[in-house]
Amino acid sequence: MPLSKLIRVSFNSLLKYKGRTFLMMLGIIIGIATLTVVVAMAKGAQNKIMQNIQNFGPNSVMVSAGGGKAWGPADDHTTTLTLEDVTAIKESVNGIKYIAPFTMHLEQDIVYGNKYATCVIVGVTPEWADAWQWFTEKGDFISEEDVSSLSKNCVLGQTIVKELFGNQNPIGETVRINNTNFKVIGIMKKRGTSPIGMDMDSRITIPLSTAMRRLFNITHIGMLRLYLGDPNRLDEVTKSVASILRERHHITPPEEDDFRVTNSIAIAKTVQGVSQTLVILLGLLSLIALLIGGIVIANIMFISVNERRKEIGIRRAFGARARDIMNQFLVEALIITVSGGIIGTILGIALSKGIAFVKKMPVAISWEPFALAIVFSMLVGVLSGIQPAKRAASLDPVEAIRG
Repeated sequence: MPLSKLIRVSFNSLLKYKGRTFLMMLGIIIGIATLTVVVAMAKGAQNKIMQNIQNFGPNSVMVSAGGGKAWGPADDHTTTLTLEDVTAIKESVNGIKYIAPFTMHLEQDIVYGNKYATCVIVGVTPEWADAWQWFTEKGDFISEEDVSSLSKNCVLGQTIVKELFGNQNPIGETVRINNTNFKVIGIMKKRGTSPIGMDMDSRITIPLSTAMRRLFNITHIGMLRLYLGDPNRLDEVTKSVASILRERHHITPPEEDDFRVTNSIAIAKTVQGVSQTLVILLGLLSLIALLIGGIVIANIMFISVNERRKEIGIRRAFGARARDIMNQFLVEALIITVSGGIIGTILGIALSKGIAFVKKMPVAISWEPFALAIVFSMLVGVLSGIQPAKRAASLDPVEAIRG
């Protein structure tokens, strides 16, 4: 039988039993839709990770005060990192291009006129901009003179500019931080989110000396950022810095470190590990759904063969060969699964966009879900349809007409 006629006959047979056809298609739709969402979320997460790694800096090492914590700055009571540690690292470790100690203080109140905002205050040195490769969009950054004179100059992140000044130019204006007036001398370029999801533009940078002595009255720093000339030395520098700090802090096994040293590769591995676990779990669920869909199709097609015995017998009596009957049932299974795959892909894309909109999660729509849907649905169609097709083809015409 020509292929075009085979497809037409198969379509007509499926349309005669719309309810049964829909039930057979439903399992494939659910499985492929789930698979599409999984692929879209995985690619979205991967893109987000790469973007966050870029924000962190692909050739940077971060040292934080305090141990036993995976992410984030040290709290105000952790005093294990000092400027003397910075000097020791600077003098002993090779490969460091820029070294920038800084202190971070979260959720500080900022006032401009009658407007209020809460953001992170970061005490920095001029090297901070080079170490982060993060420069001003307008105005100036903190200078050596600002640090040596304990000046009350500050540089605003883009989010703070938007919250306090809107479209007004803030340079030259005065903001109040913890009851101390600071003059705005610059605006940082937009940076986005950190690897832990923090808005990096919701911050104000001030001279490190001013933060330590005038604003917070501390003698320690919270973090230290190293920028390497050669990213291939990330692991070497990370180990060297940890070794120096353990020696300076008199830490011996099995004591835990009172600091954390991490780099972009370690962050990428950690985040990707979590992401891959989630993808594997959801992927298995979607494959189980596809498997169940295939079993449902096979069972319903077996029932269909019994119900259509007379139809098969009459067709055989009018000259249809056993191979024609087998091909028809196989094509019916393929039409069901491929159609289910296409509908499932469209549904999965819609769900992915809905999740991205409602949950603000990153998703990336690409050609892979559609290709996977076609391949998987055809595979399920052949596997689930072959036995019912063989059974239909093996029926004796006379016995089939008798029912």
